[in-house]
Amino acid sequence: MTHAYDKILLDRAGGSLGRMLDYSAYSLHYDISAMTDLFIASGVASLFEHGDIRVIAGMSGVELSYEVLEKSGIIFERTPPRYTKGLSPEFWYGYALAHIQWETCLPFDQIVRSFSPQVFISEYINSRLSFLDSLPFDISDRDRSSGITAFGRQYTDESVSHFIQITTSGINKGVTEETPLKKMRIKNDLSQSGLAKASGIPLRTIQQYEQRQKDLAKARAEYLIALSRALNCDPSRLI
Repeated sequence: MTHAYDKILLDRAGGSLGRMLDYSAYSLHYDISAMTDLFIASGVASLFEHGDIRVIAGMSGVELSYEVLEKSGIIFERTPPRYTKGLSPEFWYGYALAHIQWETCLPFDQIVRSFSPQVFISEYINSRLSFLDSLPFDISDRDRSSGITAFGRQYTDESVSHFIQITTSGINKGVTEETPLKKMRIKNDLSQSGLAKASGIPLRTIQQYEQRQKDLAKARAEYLIALSRALNCDPSRLI
C-alpha cells in the first residue's frame, strides 16, 4: 500500500483536521456532519488523499476551515478561534479521520459512511463522562486536564485501530456483500437512524450489525424480533 504522504506528517495532518472541525463547531457554529460533508464536496478532502503538502502541513485548522468554505462558495465571517477547554470530541474525530485515511488509503467519503461523526462523538462523550466519574474528587485542574487529553488520545487511537482492523478483515475475507439486515432496511426505504427509531435498538448497534462488527445471529432474541417487526419480515430473513 502506497501512502500519499510521509508518516512523519500524519500527526500534523490529524491535528489540522481536528482543529478545523473544532473551530467550525465552536467558532463558526457549523454542525460537524455538515462541515465534514463540505470538506469532502469542496475537494479539499481529495487534496488530503493525494498528499497535497499545502493542506496537510501548510495550514492551521482555522485556515483549513476557510479553505473549505471558500471552495464551497459560502460567504462567512472570519471569527477569532474560541477553542474549547481541552481537546473537543470534534477535534478527536478529525484527528481519527486523518489517521484512518492515511492507514487505509480509502477516500474520505467512503470512510465517513462507516465512521459516522455523530456516532463517534456520542460514544466519545459517554465514555469521557465515565472516565471523569472515575477521577479522584480532589484532583487538580492541571492533572484533570492532562488526564482528559490522555483519555482522548487513547480512546481515539483505539477507535482508529478497531476501524482499520474491521476494514482490513473485510477486504482480506472478500466480505463485500451487504448483510441481510441492510438489504431489508433498504428494501423498506429506511435509514439506519429510521430503523433505530422504529425498532428501539441503538443506532450504533444497527451499524455494527450491518458492518459485521457484531453477529446478528448471536443477538438477543428481543433485538431480532424488534428488527423483524420494524422491517415487516420473518426474523430468519435477517440472519
